[in-house]
Amino acid sequence: MRNLNRLIIIIAVGVPSALEAQTNKDTIIIKEAIVSARIGAEKSGTGSIIIPSDMIRSSPALLGEPDILKTIQLLPGIQAGTEGLSGMYVRGGGSDENLILLDGVPIHCQGHLLGLFSPFQSEAVKEAVIHKGSFPARFGGRASSVLEINTSDSDKTETYRCLGLGLISDKFHIEGELAGNKTDYSVSGRGMHTFLMDGIFRMLKVPGNLWFQDLHARVSTRIDNRNSLSVNGFTSKDKLYYKEYDEKTDFKWGTSMAALKWKRRWSGDLASDIILAWSGYSMDTGIKIEGASREGYRTGLEDLVVKTDFIFNGLPAHGLRFGTETIRHMFKPESDYGNKEAGKVSVTGVESAFYAEDKIKVTGGFSVDAGLRMILSSSGGNTRLLPEPRFSASVGNDPTAILKASYSRVSQHIHQLSSTIAVLPVDLIVPVSRSIGPMISDQVAIGFSHENRKGWEMSLEGYWKRMSGVLEYKDDVYFIDDFSTWEEDVAEGIGRSYGVELFIRKNSGKTTGWFGYTLSKSERRFPDKSISGGDWFPCRYDCRHSITAVLGQTFGRGWRAGATWTYTSGGAITIPEADGSMPHRGNYRLSPSHRLDLGLSHRKEKRHGERVWNLGVYNTYNRKNPNLVIPVAMDEEDGPGSPIKTISFLPVIPSVAYTRVF
Repeated sequence: MRNLNRLIIIIAVGVPSALEAQTNKDTIIIKEAIVSARIGAEKSGTGSIIIPSDMIRSSPALLGEPDILKTIQLLPGIQAGTEGLSGMYVRGGGSDENLILLDGVPIHCQGHLLGLFSPFQSEAVKEAVIHKGSFPARFGGRASSVLEINTSDSDKTETYRCLGLGLISDKFHIEGELAGNKTDYSVSGRGMHTFLMDGIFRMLKVPGNLWFQDLHARVSTRIDNRNSLSVNGFTSKDKLYYKEYDEKTDFKWGTSMAALKWKRRWSGDLASDIILAWSGYSMDTGIKIEGASREGYRTGLEDLVVKTDFIFNGLPAHGLRFGTETIRHMFKPESDYGNKEAGKVSVTGVESAFYAEDKIKVTGGFSVDAGLRMILSSSGGNTRLLPEPRFSASVGNDPTAILKASYSRVSQHIHQLSSTIAVLPVDLIVPVSRSIGPMISDQVAIGFSHENRKGWEMSLEGYWKRMSGVLEYKDDVYFIDDFSTWEEDVAEGIGRSYGVELFIRKNSGKTTGWFGYTLSKSERRFPDKSISGGDWFPCRYDCRHSITAVLGQTFGRGWRAGATWTYTSGGAITIPEADGSMPHRGNYRLSPSHRLDLGLSHRKEKRHGERVWNLGVYNTYNRKNPNLVIPVAMDEEDGPGSPIKTISFLPVIPSVAYTRVF
């Protein structure tokens, strides 16, 4: 294909919709073809799923915006936390227990609008891989999952341009080549219309406003046949404020990353990647009362990262991989409440790791992935050496039917503290120390997967996970206002999570889709009796049942319809007693959340390119799912016997979008 300088203009009516740019067809069309993306998985690994870009772009999403994290939330074992938002809670773990890698660089991702959107544009994403069962030894530092997000390279035949225009946000994406096909580049950006949102909020009588933007750029160049260099940059920023009477509450948070990668092929069997990167995260939450000074929380984390990764394929039936990783953490929690000097802390921590892993192909349809990661952690004057063994195996003479099993140990040397009852985002990131150790997770999983030639695949997997070093505020502490003594306000406990996940998918034909079901339980216990008397209690996102059904149907000439239905049983929250005392944790269950999303698209070839109409409805039957939950006083109850006030800000939302490709 040699169609140059294509411009895709996306105009949304009613609500913004970012539809995906489609490539022009070849000049000679022999026959209509249906191409379907497939979810793939490592043959010998449990809980590892490959998500191609086509799947991300075709999945229904909030306000018509294709979103990688929304797609991942439709998979078994992964929950969204609050309905409609993009937090990720994997197999009973917290939102801070997920390692998110953007082109191999760890970033601290919080999402836009308190998690309503993820900061990753679908046009820039080539594929994503999530590991939630067996973890390759090259990954570490988070206890629940690893999400690899790989951005796309230019196709080296054309310049690709995409411009999206909407009522809430605009976006663009450009990629192409320079310097005689030796240099590729990609730039993506997105921003929000604050002035339009202000009018919408005024109409809804919401005394506040918000704004976000993100920018991602990558340039890679081939020096010669053995060496290439790439530079990667990413930034994401959000602002939100809420004013009532003489009190103004504001939030600011952001993520940034810059990286340099050197790829080299040393010989026909040995290749390496070396990465030098900086990654940072900051959050500022404050309250200002008229006539008084602003008070609030600030928390931040900056990482310097050096990674080496070597791949050797010189041995028959073996795939060797080994390397090192060093991360220097700089923690910057701060409070303006009370004593400002006592509220300032700056702590440095270093994690150094060496890993080795081997993919071994054994006769008789038996294969093994074995690995070991050694962690040397130093923080707060304390040094720890922790081994992390990883092992997975699979067996199956029929390549379409495979039995898998795995064991993984992962340690996490960063803790995130969340207020027990507060709705505001006053989360703090703190390091390990002399008295506070790392979180350690041991997980065992076993599963069975089967595929047939008609495009159907099925997998059934069970897991059991035990955690130590779980950190939470004590019963009489709601948040910290003096970080010099924060270790006295928290307690270390243990956790357990176990469940069964069923996944059935049809990959090909005019009718495609999948069904997922998760039955799970997740609990915490603090043996020192500082929380709930030392008894087991459900964690915040312990949801017993989760169901997802996705259906796509192609019919007529260029028509395609889609529907997604999700159901999640209510999570456990903690509601204080009338006198303000803290009861047993998880003493209240929210109502279940469920919704139906519908979509209809029509694609037509034009003389120059093509055009696409896309119609969608989010939350079709207007289910009022709880997006925000606020504990209320007894005289302000939301209903008879109700100690909470629930707020739903995602009603039925229609969208109309038009795409023109030329």
